[in-house]
Amino acid sequence: MTDLRSRATNALLTGLTTAAYYAVPDVAHTRTSRRWLRAACVAAGMAVALPDARQSWTEMREARRLRAADDGTTLDGARFDGTALDGTPVATENLAQSVLGDLEDTLTPPVTAGTVVRGAVVVAVGIGSVVGAIAFERWLFRRGETRAATGVRFAHTRTGLVLGALTAAGALLPDQSEHA
Repeated sequence: MTDLRSRATNALLTGLTTAAYYAVPDVAHTRTSRRWLRAACVAAGMAVALPDARQSWTEMREARRLRAADDGTTLDGARFDGTALDGTPVATENLAQSVLGDLEDTLTPPVTAGTVVRGAVVVAVGIGSVVGAIAFERWLFRRGETRAATGVRFAHTRTGLVLGALTAAGALLPDQSEHA
């Protein structure tokens, strides 16, 4: 019950901050004031998301710590039972050298053409996402300004309410981890 109430509260606050963000041009007419108000909306949205992010981070660290304890390793994967990561016995004086060598091999995988291509795709998708988001934001603003110029009252607020409702609905969707 508490989790459902927390999720509903989070969804409501997220929806409200999204609606407020997109409604800013209806109340602030200068570019500077719009920027400050939108920055405040982003800060409020981050404040809403911070407790859930912190809880997720804590749960992830705890799960990782428990897995490491089950394996007999540290969080970095180094073994303290006198064996290397591959399970071969190591003399005590060479233990640190072996663990560091295994960690170095684990942390620095060989660079292949596939790795470079995957990295380039990730960078391209990231850049495309940012460019797409900026284009969408500008389109929404121009559309709202056009509607406002034709006499539609609260043109930006109407769009904000729709986007806020969609954001709130998305926040109510269960996480994938809840189905596992």
